[in-house]
Amino acid sequence: MPRPVKWSRDLHAIRERAERSRTETWSRSDLEHLFSISRPSAQSLMKAIGGVTVVGGTHFVERSALLQFLEEMSKADSVEEALRARLRAAEPPPRPKPLRVTLPADLRNAMLPDLPANITVEPGRLEIRAETAVALLESLVTLAAIMSNDLHRFQQAVEMPRASVVADADLQALLSGMRDRAAASQ
Repeated sequence: MPRPVKWSRDLHAIRERAERSRTETWSRSDLEHLFSISRPSAQSLMKAIGGVTVVGGTHFVERSALLQFLEEMSKADSVEEALRARLRAAEPPPRPKPLRVTLPADLRNAMLPDLPANITVEPGRLEIRAETAVALLESLVTLAAIMSNDLHRFQQAVEMPRASVVADADLQALLSGMRDRAAASQ
């Protein structure tokens, strides 16, 4: 006999909390908290809800898909049967496809002067030109290595010059007076 769905007795409260929530995309951990279930149960539940998207290796379900799922479960004669039917019909969650990149051989020693021509650095601006996503990723990894190896020069190249000292005579007089009073009180 299959295990009962523990959260089915709290289905209406779960649905109310989901409807009141402002969360638009629900992660596995969000579902763990909402349904008071374990990690594996939340993963299975995401599959049953459907419409799973992957962002940065994390799976999410849209609020609308969650609310539709909860609506269907609340109308079902048997939550356990309805859930099992959805799990049987569900497609596996999408898997991110890794990008294969080629990196320069001597990346560990790359310094700011070694920046490739497609990366431009100037005060307040960083520009990377690339024709493909793979080329852009390669440039980003190269830039990260150079920043790690030569952070001081990178900071000098990109940071905007600091604002000059206040030139307004009245303001300078006010600041000078404050300094004098602070010094006298010590």
